[in-house]
Amino acid sequence: MGGRTFADERDRLRRALSELAGLAADRGSPKAAEAARDLDAKLAGNRFNVVVLGEFKRGKTTFVNALLGAEVLPAAVVPLTSVVTAVTWGEEVRARVAYHDGREEEVRVQDLPRFVTERDNPGNRLGVANAFLSFPAEELRDGVFLVDTPGVGSVYRHNTDAARAFLPEADVAILLTSADPPISDAERSFLEEVRDEAARMFFVLNKADYLTGIDRDEAIAFTRGVIVDAVGHDVPLYPMSAKQALIAKLVGDQEELEASGLPAFERDLRAFLLHEKGRAILDSVSSRALRLVDAERNSIDVQERALELSERELEEVGRRMEEVFVRARTAQRDVQALLRNEVQELVSILEEDLEVLRNDEERRLLALGREHLSAREDPSHAAGEVDRLVKDGLRVDLERWRSAEERKLVSAFREATVRFVEQAGATERETVRLCGEILGIELASELVPVDLSPETRFSFDFFEVPTILESILPDVRRFLPRGTGRRLLERDLARRVPQLVDKHCGRLRYDFVSRLEDARRRLERTLDQRLDATIEGLRGGIRRSELDRRRSAEEADRARQANAATRSRLEDLRRAFASATSRAGEARR
Repeated sequence: MGGRTFADERDRLRRALSELAGLAADRGSPKAAEAARDLDAKLAGNRFNVVVLGEFKRGKTTFVNALLGAEVLPAAVVPLTSVVTAVTWGEEVRARVAYHDGREEEVRVQDLPRFVTERDNPGNRLGVANAFLSFPAEELRDGVFLVDTPGVGSVYRHNTDAARAFLPEADVAILLTSADPPISDAERSFLEEVRDEAARMFFVLNKADYLTGIDRDEAIAFTRGVIVDAVGHDVPLYPMSAKQALIAKLVGDQEELEASGLPAFERDLRAFLLHEKGRAILDSVSSRALRLVDAERNSIDVQERALELSERELEEVGRRMEEVFVRARTAQRDVQALLRNEVQELVSILEEDLEVLRNDEERRLLALGREHLSAREDPSHAAGEVDRLVKDGLRVDLERWRSAEERKLVSAFREATVRFVEQAGATERETVRLCGEILGIELASELVPVDLSPETRFSFDFFEVPTILESILPDVRRFLPRGTGRRLLERDLARRVPQLVDKHCGRLRYDFVSRLEDARRRLERTLDQRLDATIEGLRGGIRRSELDRRRSAEEADRARQANAATRSRLEDLRRAFASATSRAGEARR
């Protein structure tokens, strides 16, 4: 599952970026050096969110352990996982728990079940938001963030809710079902609810070794048919035995491992991660690095050309170039002002959608609660039932709405910002062209496409799931007359449901607006970095030519040799970055 090709390419690019940062720093280009280091950090921090979903007792935890090749997470014969648990790369095996109130603590690995299992933490009474386990598995080295979720369709409703909440955050979701028993109505319903996410889902039929011959073939055909019917299109299905694969990895039996069916799945998952996300990030980073290389090459060209000018000519050239830089900065500010306006338009759309959600949910939940109360002769036990009914209904609807709104806003943000990125690129190219014209030379100002996905994907808090903690109705004292008790419940239902809906709509608004603003700021910073590096290189060439004029003949000769060596290194780096973007384009085709 490790994605060696991506790892090799990423490491090669990181080495090239490190060299570019050092070269820029040596030439007195701190902004270009910073931009190169930021690109390196982007590669280093890039992660693939692989979320494992499935019904209780399908073998999800065993499957995760099989992918890792070690018994990392606990498994049991009862609905066990109640808190989302993520396994990430770490040189040492360590466990960390984060709580909904913001606290975090490191815990002993052997104590992790106390926090993440239904048995030891029923209903998540400890308030655990999520758990992390670091583990030195090669499969995690490429930034794979492997997430084991609570089971869907178990007797614990909050487990299904937590599992559903993670689909929007997944780069890949793996739905695990099994041959014994066959795929259930609960799993089919879950698939129908999340069918929009199916393009990023893998479907695994675990425990395929429980059946043989015709029975096995029928189980595979039946499972595939149910999935295809639920998602609306054909999908590959991977029959396997996670238990057999785990044992084979533990004892090093390659033949048994192949027979388990896991390696075929791992190869396809690796290819998906590489081509769907890995190549996009490599292409984006390489494209930006090409701009930085060109900025440094232009700086050398400006430096050498400026040395051919008289001091009077150089002074005039410097003045005219600074005027170009001022105009470029003004154009950039105009672009950013338009971008902020677009974000405000998206916020207005969000608020309109939230108002529709708020009104629909209030009507639906009030009707649901009143219907339940009217059907109960004795209201003394109805409060708790209505409480659970309303909260479960709201939670499910909010998750479904949030997922759809996420897709809508991401698409709208990307569409709105494409033209601004193009305008910013045009400003850069025009700045370089004008400076070359002033100097009487041709500078590199070609259009290098920049993939927008790193800027347009919201930085969603991977583990933040809206929670509904308060009781919406008070307990009705048993000595109250039934009519009085029912009226009290209906009154409080009418008061509390709008408050509850409004509070969570407010949370959703805050979350989306915060992420829109964060995406805007990150995009602005990227555009500023690009223009800064371009101006810094051009201005730096003039500045270094002025220094060269004050050097001795011997010092000037050494400076020319250094420039030649730097130009040669830049050409090598340019070929490295260009080859990465070329391979990324071929992969997408």
